[in-house]
Amino acid sequence: MSADNGYTFALRALRRWRDEQLTLTPREAGGWRARFHFDGSTCGNVAFVLHYDIEVDGGGTIVGMRAAAAPGDEGHQSLCRHREDAASLREELATAGPLRGRPLADVLTWRPATSPAGCVCTAPARAHKWLAALQTLHFALHAPAAVGPRPPDAAAAAASSPTPTRATPSSDAGIVTPPSSALPSAL
Repeated sequence: MSADNGYTFALRALRRWRDEQLTLTPREAGGWRARFHFDGSTCGNVAFVLHYDIEVDGGGTIVGMRAAAAPGDEGHQSLCRHREDAASLREELATAGPLRGRPLADVLTWRPATSPAGCVCTAPARAHKWLAALQTLHFALHAPAAVGPRPPDAAAAAASSPTPTRATPSSDAGIVTPPSSALPSAL
């Protein structure tokens, strides 16, 4: 963690995750709907994809959190925890949003026990993925221009388009980045 920015992850990783793994969509009621696309692997090296969905209201409070296997993904079924108790893993991912109801800014001081394992079989591994998703969202909404490139027309795109923009590993597209004037101070 860098003491001057509060992030657990390197800025280079946050920049890449913002550009390749995060989709932002403005909410009609204000704030943002985000999807963090996580590519993981089981201990047997079976690839799987999870989606971490986060909603932040106009005041900067996290009002929704949910994780689930991406549509069509079958790799998650090879997770040890899924084989042991699929229903409880699905329930845990769907309901255990660790910072729900708190300001997004709290992700900079949240320090759960984490494990960088590629799976989500243990609580520390799940916390690590949530931390990555939440810090990437915070970074996307608050990174100063000097920290990482933003699309030059981001403010216009954010103000005029309710359509999500997504950067993918095979795409040059950037995310919709909110204009700094649209950000609540509580984020």
